[in-house]
Amino acid sequence: MFDNILSSLLVIVIVLDIVGAIAYFALGALRKQKRDLAPAPAPVPAQPPSLWQRIFSRRQPRALAATEGDFAQLHRVLYGFQDGLT
Repeated sequence: MFDNILSSLLVIVIVLDIVGAIAYFALGALRKQKRDLAPAPAPVPAQPPSLWQRIFSRRQPRALAATEGDFAQLHRVLYGFQDGLT
């Protein structure tokens, strides 16, 4: 009798696991469709720097344009760490 209860419980858990996996992939596909159909956000217009930003501009880091070589070096460094971990 105890074996029947445990096997019935195991069947219920397996069925719930399969239903959950199906729901996970179905909801993931719906989420991707929703993201593809969503309109692109409107670009934020650039505002000129304020007086305080012009006065204290040395304290702000300046953005530099990244080149293709910079990304290649970053790629080598990151994959170098991956190779070092294995």
